[in-house]
Amino acid sequence: MNACADDEDPEPSVTPYRPTVSNPADLPVPGWLEGEFGGLHTRGEDHSREDSVPWLLKYAFDENHGLLFGGNAYLSAQAPGMAQQSSFGDTFIEWKQRFPVSDKTAFGIEAGVIAPTASHDLGIGTPQWEANGIFSADFGAMHLDLNVGEIRGGDQPANVSLWQTTWAAAISTSLTDHWGTAFELSGSHQHGAATASQALLAFTYNVSHRLVLDAGGAYGLTHVAHDRSLFAGATVLIGQLR
Repeated sequence: MNACADDEDPEPSVTPYRPTVSNPADLPVPGWLEGEFGGLHTRGEDHSREDSVPWLLKYAFDENHGLLFGGNAYLSAQAPGMAQQSSFGDTFIEWKQRFPVSDKTAFGIEAGVIAPTASHDLGIGTPQWEANGIFSADFGAMHLDLNVGEIRGGDQPANVSLWQTTWAAAISTSLTDHWGTAFELSGSHQHGAATASQALLAFTYNVSHRLVLDAGGAYGLTHVAHDRSLFAGATVLIGQLR
């Protein structure tokens, strides 16, 4: 969800990608390093739990080309009756390109690799390649982000496909000058594995042009597992690099 920005105000503004699963087609302010940090707690219907500290660094060379670098600074998981495992999470790097259609509509693509930097069987095990297509549009006071992606690789059981399809659709809007909200449906499909989907509701607070806070929750919609998640985080302009 994008932070509020005044076209008549020259002060640079953040371009949040969190807290939704989907990303907008827009890149951050060119020449500025932007960071996202947060915490995520997930509890499964079987009383399993997972905690993570996601992070993301974004840099745009211009309005249409940039890089994304992120992952999990910390990841822990505990299955029922099992000891807790924790480690540094996996790490990814992506190239991002935006294709503007009008001042209210744009397409985008993100493509890159996920490196298996996690330990204790908490990560993907072997590298994964990923690509994500984006459509973003403004409809009056509402903003829409649609994402469809493909991921290939990682350690998979013999009967599970190496290809995984992901999708997400988010709609967001400003409630006041500082408060905003977003609702999203997302999911994934992989041959040989259970289909997953969830509904997410989040709220954002614009502290300033350079800092946006967020918090919310998600609920699993598939009958296999009704996972419940709570999260909070922030998007901040770290500094100008050029």
